[in-house]
Amino acid sequence: MGFLYKNWVCHLFLLAIAMLSGCTAIQPFPQVARSGDTISLMVGSQSGMGKGNTQVWFTSDADTANPIDLSGGILAFFDLYADRSSWAYSPNNANADTNFRYLHHEAWQTAVALDLPLGLPLGPGTIQVQTTVPQPKPLEAGYLDVYPDVNTVDIRMEILPGDGTANPFQYKTTFDGTLSGDLRNLKLMRQALVQPPVEDPGGLWPTTFGAIEMKLSLPMLDADGLPPTEANVRLATQSVSTYTDSRLQTTWRFDGSELTVLFVSATGNIYYYEPRFGAVAEYAYFTEAPAPSLTSVRYFDSNGNEVAGPAITDYSVTLRGKSYWTAP
Repeated sequence: MGFLYKNWVCHLFLLAIAMLSGCTAIQPFPQVARSGDTISLMVGSQSGMGKGNTQVWFTSDADTANPIDLSGGILAFFDLYADRSSWAYSPNNANADTNFRYLHHEAWQTAVALDLPLGLPLGPGTIQVQTTVPQPKPLEAGYLDVYPDVNTVDIRMEILPGDGTANPFQYKTTFDGTLSGDLRNLKLMRQALVQPPVEDPGGLWPTTFGAIEMKLSLPMLDADGLPPTEANVRLATQSVSTYTDSRLQTTWRFDGSELTVLFVSATGNIYYYEPRFGAVAEYAYFTEAPAPSLTSVRYFDSNGNEVAGPAITDYSVTLRGKSYWTAP
């Protein structure tokens, strides 16, 4: 199915690609807008930002004592990725490599699309993003800078006279004519997100691994309330082996209650922070209790010998994303 997005979406993606070095943007798109228009913000690449933990404010230069809450107009948070054959993934790209080394995930930029409310004061002002999502820690030894905290970044914007209109994100299809897009379809689907430790302050895991086997308990039912099968699970892994030279390969199986994921490196070069993945529910839902949890993590060297590595308690497992299916 072919379709043509409006120019707004094209420019949004161009801005995102420009920011995929891991920085936090200091300008919205567009930079000037009317009350009621749709704008986008690039807010870094911290994991887990959403409506429940993030607010957006506009403060007019003419009335700095009264910031205006824009959060009610938020349409969606979604992550934008570059093509994996692009410069953003090149090991020779110093910005991308630095981004990976202290975020420990592949290059993405979190975008926020929102409709501005009517009645905003005219003229220049500042947008502030406030989130409770943990910000990255200082860079590794040898780097002279710190990662920009989105909570401290001022994003300049000017409000023009007149009332604007929300962007419907219309597109053409080959059989349905013109439709309005839904940015919520770009959000994470409901998933159990497994995140490895992002730092090793004690230097406990200086060596890399040949393989890592992880078992994850997934209490879920299919959309008809029946026991799930492998068709109800989709594995979403990250791609960071460009930077680690692990040449990581992944295989998995699901027995209806437990997901087993095996990460294998042909070079024996899996770093402890590489096995990040999401177990996505497809035509299924996670039950309210118990929560998904890791039940086993095993580490092996290149010869297949089991070795020590981070404990289960060093990992986090959280439910993220939008549920498309609920209990019947």
